[in-house]
Amino acid sequence: MRTCLLAIMSVCCAAFTASGQPLSPAARISLLTCGAGDELYSTFGHSAVRVCDTAQQLDLVFNYGTFDFHAPHFYTDFVRGKLNYMLNVTRFENFLFAYEVEQRWVFEQALNLTPEQQQELFAFLVNNSLPENKYYLYDFLFDNCTTRIRDLLETGCRGQLVLPDKPLDGRPTFRDLLYPHLHTMPWSKLGIDILLGSRTDRIATPREYLFLPDFLSEAVAHAVLNGQPAVAESRYLFHPGEQPLHSAPVFTPTALFLALLVIIATATFAKLPLKGFDAAWFLLLGLFGLFLVFMWAGTDHYVTKANFNLLWAFPAHAAVAVALFRKRRPRWVRWYFAATLLACILLCIFWTLLPQHLNSSLIFVTLLTGLRAFAELRIRN
Repeated sequence: MRTCLLAIMSVCCAAFTASGQPLSPAARISLLTCGAGDELYSTFGHSAVRVCDTAQQLDLVFNYGTFDFHAPHFYTDFVRGKLNYMLNVTRFENFLFAYEVEQRWVFEQALNLTPEQQQELFAFLVNNSLPENKYYLYDFLFDNCTTRIRDLLETGCRGQLVLPDKPLDGRPTFRDLLYPHLHTMPWSKLGIDILLGSRTDRIATPREYLFLPDFLSEAVAHAVLNGQPAVAESRYLFHPGEQPLHSAPVFTPTALFLALLVIIATATFAKLPLKGFDAAWFLLLGLFGLFLVFMWAGTDHYVTKANFNLLWAFPAHAAVAVALFRKRRPRWVRWYFAATLLACILLCIFWTLLPQHLNSSLIFVTLLTGLRAFAELRIRN
């Protein structure tokens, strides 16, 4: 039902524009920026475009951040980086109500567009929302719901929009730009640090900052459009007031991995048998490494390639785990553990010098792997 309604609305919008009837002088096109939610997918906020023309009884929101959960091969396309997002059109009151329910603020910036620019932007949005045009291949950093709006404003204003181009202090990388949104979510931060490879550690340009909604809103607030401030008026359409601060959980990756290291180190120096643990540990690391290899070579995700987390999650660990179950270990196992011990030592020494930022909690994983490699070296065939 909802899909049919949206399709009808899109057709009505198309007919409205195709008829040649212009937007009225009362029309206004705004950038909507929405606050972060509690789920990981909403952690970074959201951007959308509102077209409001009270004279024409038109008030729509164009949203590039939607996808069809029921599409064929949804999960496989998502994992492989082939999931299409789409431009959706909804009534403004429905859009706002959804954010009120989730207690997420909505900030509106009315743009100082000429009537011609407004008409051109509206025509582009309507055309872009048609079934044959609305889909696009999502990319987390370079082609998402916010970068689509950035590109729309730059193109639709025909070069009359001048965005700030001064880099932030410290010249942050893409990963640096993500971190402020994750300071109370250490497990999500760990997952992002593991999955996103070294390409995320490239220094971003001021224009590339605008893949995040809050940076686009800030840039538009200081932009120049047609020789004057780009924003004619700004206001909160909804603000839930002061919200309780989310504190970081006590059970963090650092706490878990450090506790595990202390327990296993104690058992190691007490010379307790840990053959089963070693087999499970190296099997887990190896399987995780195979997954990272798949995300690098087997998907279209740009940001999961060139991943230096493979230095601690080495795929060959899975093979040595199998060898540990044999009654008589192959000769190569001792050489493998010697190489693993050396690799762990070098990785810890050069941890901060790698071209990719590795999550600090993972150093305890590396130390544990080196410790058990050293212990296995002392076990005779």
